Amino acid sequence: MQPRRIAILLAAAAAVGLSACTITFFPDVAVDRPRPVRSAVIESFESFASSYWVGSQVSFRIRTNQPGYVTLTAFDPDGSVYVIARNVAVRGNRWESIPGPSGRTVFVAVPPTGVHLVRAHFTPEPTPERVRFVGIGSLDRWLAQIVLEIRPYGYGADDVAQTRFEIRR
Repeated sequence: MQPRRIAILLAAAAAVGLSACTITFFPDVAVDRPRPVRSAVIESFESFASSYWVGSQVSFRIRTNQPGYVTLTAFDPDGSVYVIARNVAVRGNRWESIPGPSGRTVFVAVPPTGVHLVRAHFTPEPTPERVRFVGIGSLDRWLAQIVLEIRPYGYGADDVAQTRFEIRR
């Protein structure tokens, strides 16, 4: 009777122990930076880094398939939209740095911390500042404001490129 009792106790202990185990399967999650959204005119637009510390310099690179001007606006973690640079001349068919190598313009990472989305839109000539990008509050309204600015030049939502970066404290 003794070996049978031990076998039953071992089986019960194993059942209790195994019932506490849980196997969880996680789907494949990409941990690298999301791919930038491309437009028809803007072939590539990206931040030089995926994250910046508060106080560090922020820069971008862009490639368009024709000469013209780009405006960069950003949507911060608080839902505010702001202009980073307006009417930056690009030569087309080559990589351009924003800000340029002159060193006269510097973009500095400032709070709020978190993920900032940045959109670039292209126009063939400088735009007047009749469209304001201040405190828009939603991604859809932000895109609508951009389209309002580029529509007179024959461009639409498909001609807006986006990248992102994170600001850390």
